[in-house]
Amino acid sequence: MFNGMKIGVGITGSFCSLSNCLRFLKELKKYPVDIYVFISDQVNSCDTRFFKANQLIIEVEKIIEKKVICSVVEAEIFGPQIPLDLMVVYPCSANTLAKMAHGINDNAVTMAVKSTLRNQHNIVLGLCSNDLLSTSGMNMMKILNTKHFYLVPMFQDDIFKKPNSLIAKNDLIIQTMINALVDKQLQPLFLLKKEK
Repeated sequence: MFNGMKIGVGITGSFCSLSNCLRFLKELKKYPVDIYVFISDQVNSCDTRFFKANQLIIEVEKIIEKKVICSVVEAEIFGPQIPLDLMVVYPCSANTLAKMAHGINDNAVTMAVKSTLRNQHNIVLGLCSNDLLSTSGMNMMKILNTKHFYLVPMFQDDIFKKPNSLIAKNDLIIQTMINALVDKQLQPLFLLKKEK
């Protein structure tokens, strides 16, 4: 299904989802695809309780067997010279979602998205944020109604402690990608609970 495709993966600062991102990359690597990973400035520079920045980069490069792309300049060529067949942003933070919803391009991930859209190819977003059911909700609805964007189905990860939080269901990313290749949004978009 992805045979010979160039797939971009953007990693942004939803730090608690980075372990799931590594699992997704390992799963994607099983397919005959050429994977390029783009990271935001925060992922490139922030040491968190989940990962040290350089540790994460080492792990990603080990999986994809190439260097990650860290700058706007490095990412720009994926429009005219190395067009991607599909771009996945996972985890996609509310900050990155807001930038895409309003056409802001200031890092490697947003540049890769812009480059992919330039070629009329689709973007899959795995949103992970504590405020998607509050202040970031308008950006989620705007992007859902924007051509070429597809969302990975989401669930509330803790309805009591984080009632406004939604997390992309990481085991539905591949299926969302398959659907996006034929311009279909995977449904249901909001799951009532985390499925096992």
